[in-house]
Amino acid sequence: MKFTEQIVVPVSVAQAWDFIWQADRLAACLPGCVGVETREPGKTYKAQFEDRIGPYRVKFELDVAVEDSEPQKMVRIRASGQDKKLGISQQVLLTVDLNETSPGSTRLDVDADLEVVGKVATLGQFAIKRKAADVVKRLSANIEAELRRSVAERSHA
Repeated sequence: MKFTEQIVVPVSVAQAWDFIWQADRLAACLPGCVGVETREPGKTYKAQFEDRIGPYRVKFELDVAVEDSEPQKMVRIRASGQDKKLGISQQVLLTVDLNETSPGSTRLDVDADLEVVGKVATLGQFAIKRKAADVVKRLSANIEAELRRSVAERSHA
């Protein structure tokens, strides 16, 4: 399943880039993320994800790896894990491209490619697709809100 979102934020590319590498702040923007641990800064992380998909409560331990990055231009992250209780495995490839739209304004192009497999995943494919689209949309909205909030705080300081 592929999903795309575009976010325009009132910060420079450098500020948006710095935000992407602040694992705790970025994780707080991801709906269902209940924790993140940095294993190797800029390379590997462990995240905990809990949410509800239809009638099912899912809980994933995700291994997160930065597969590729080009400073202030692009980052590609792969996250994978499984809910052993429900027998669901998931893998997501997330790419974020950063583009300056004007001085002090950046467009983030977010592309997510999600694969969910397992018995429950097969039965609830429509619910999973709807939930995944909602998570990507909310992640994008939360990142935009967080970056706008940090700009507002700096201007009042």
